[in-house]
Amino acid sequence: MAKPESTRATETLHEIESVFDRAAQRVAQNPRLVLAVLGLVLATAAAIGGTQALRARQEGAASAEVAGIQADYRRAMGAQVGQGEIPEPANAEAAVATRREYATRLVEAADRLAGTPAGVTARLQAGTLQAELGEGDAALATWRKAAEDAPADSVLAALAQTRLAAGLEAAGDPAGAAEAYLSAAEIAEFPGRVPALGDAARCFAQAGQTARALEIFAGLSEEEVAKLPVYVSARLAELRIRARPSTPPEATSEAR
Repeated sequence: MAKPESTRATETLHEIESVFDRAAQRVAQNPRLVLAVLGLVLATAAAIGGTQALRARQEGAASAEVAGIQADYRRAMGAQVGQGEIPEPANAEAAVATRREYATRLVEAADRLAGTPAGVTARLQAGTLQAELGEGDAALATWRKAAEDAPADSVLAALAQTRLAAGLEAAGDPAGAAEAYLSAAEIAEFPGRVPALGDAARCFAQAGQTARALEIFAGLSEEEVAKLPVYVSARLAELRIRARPSTPPEATSEAR
């Protein structure tokens, strides 16, 4: 016959009390061991918390340093507080010297802050200044390094890849640009994933790799295709039509 619920509850309560009694006895018999284990647990928790707090402080300081360099650059170029675009100084030589100085400062900051998002941001901005100076190879190398240093599968990594892709495309390397755009699009959390896919397909087509371009295009849903710039979707649709096998004239006449 099954035991009443009240009986089973009483037995369970006794079992729980028995467990706590045994634990209390062990503490009484081995107080030093228990205190040592407890101390180890607390020390580990404190170390983890301290490490996280230290990392947060370091990243905050790194971001502040890069922001300070940016602010100095804007002032050196003559930008006013709250002004959106950075003006171009009337003295062209001064503008070149300023860009070169701050590109160097940003690269040096990126080296010091390696392993932080701020370091990646500094390198991306240094590459932009190098590109504005006409130093295309240096800019590509800087952007490539930024993409390598960015946290894996992060939005920052995707942004670095798209910046590198744009630079490669401008340098006349559509195949390399396509691969960089594709790397950015593979990061699921990147808000610009669909446009990056479209740009990857467009660059593959430009590089003569029509099959890869159409493979990417075929993987997009109708909603995603609608998000692409019209010139990109139109170009890919044209490639798809051209890639379709045409019906031989003989087969057409026989059918008639």
